[in-house]
Amino acid sequence: MKHVLNQLIQLQELNFALAEHMATNPRTPLKQLQESIAELMEGLPPEIGQRYGLLQKRFPLAVVPVVHGGCAGCGLSVPVALVNEVRAAEQIRACPHCGRILYYQEGLAKQSAPRVGSKRPVRAGIARFSASELMLPKLAATNREEAIGELSKLMATYQFIEEPAALTELALRREAMISTAVEHGLAFPHVRNVEGGSLTFALGLKESGIKFDAPDGHLTKIIFFIVIPTPASAFYLRLLAGLVRTFGETEARNTLLKCQTPSEIWKALTDLTRETIP
Repeated sequence: MKHVLNQLIQLQELNFALAEHMATNPRTPLKQLQESIAELMEGLPPEIGQRYGLLQKRFPLAVVPVVHGGCAGCGLSVPVALVNEVRAAEQIRACPHCGRILYYQEGLAKQSAPRVGSKRPVRAGIARFSASELMLPKLAATNREEAIGELSKLMATYQFIEEPAALTELALRREAMISTAVEHGLAFPHVRNVEGGSLTFALGLKESGIKFDAPDGHLTKIIFFIVIPTPASAFYLRLLAGLVRTFGETEARNTLLKCQTPSEIWKALTDLTRETIP
């Protein structure tokens, strides 16, 4: 049954990768990804595949981890006996409250105590998801792995996350599935199912560009590294769409790339996303 659970988790990640692709480039179908999803669905026991399909229609995440004795999807506690059964993974078990399929994962990535917007009495727009100290005008990185690691360390330095090395590894695993780079020199590496905190991102700029396996073959110059708690998975797609809409414009990208300090980036980012991320 562990094999089936792993299939479900992989299927869910592929579905999210497809949703991310549709949010960033809806005109270009991703045939290979669609075929991989269909193949995984066919490989599941029919009753479990049907169950997953029904859950997916109700929830952004149909398969969620148990965190501190509770369902990461609805946040409600589950009986200790059920937690033990989920950990044993001998049968597919579901949350008694919301019905999501549960799995046990050792060492979930963690955020520190919520800090985003803590210095601002009212959080609105982009300020709900980041802060000026998470802006990096000149990435030292020369490749994708170094860039993700550098932004992860920046978030840890300012106590937005814990264990940056673990987050970097998880983000690179996601990149191995399909690159998060899109057209126009943008990339959105991320880690999902982060424990605690809120949807948060760091932004790094590299004017000379980094090879990120973008679909148009161009180098990536603007990199958003995003950590996503389980409850925020659906909203992440709206944030992603807003950022792509904003920086799909040449003038907006050029404005950002001209910034020399974190405060300049933060002001430009705030101004440019005022309409797209209200």
